[in-house]
Amino acid sequence: MKLSELINRGHDTALKWSECDEALVAVNETFGEPYESARKALHNDLLVATSREVPLDTFKGENNPLRFEDLKVLVVVKPSLVPAPHKKLENIEARIERLEQELKLARTERKSIIEKLKIKDHEFVISQISTQFRHIK
Repeated sequence: MKLSELINRGHDTALKWSECDEALVAVNETFGEPYESARKALHNDLLVATSREVPLDTFKGENNPLRFEDLKVLVVVKPSLVPAPHKKLENIEARIERLEQELKLARTERKSIIEKLKIKDHEFVISQISTQFRHIK
């Protein structure tokens, strides 16, 4: 493929990205921001209600009161459950923490080796190509 063809393809793709980005900004302002605000309010209300008087089972199955047939929308309430403290869990958590530290050190060492190879003018090969689009100011 010739450079001129790549430039034409790039221009076409940049145009489509720019149009899409503008449309997404407009959609987010019109619908996304009000939705996020309403979702956060519902989430907070659910936290308060389920911690006090409404059991979580209320929102399971066909009788979920957050099933709105007129909108064809079901609000699924999924709690994140964590186990109560336990000695075996504490032991494995400590082990995981140690292994994560070792992994972090190994990654730092790998990064250092890569930097040294760059300095020595070692050959590098392309593993993948990615593209990003930005507005020019």
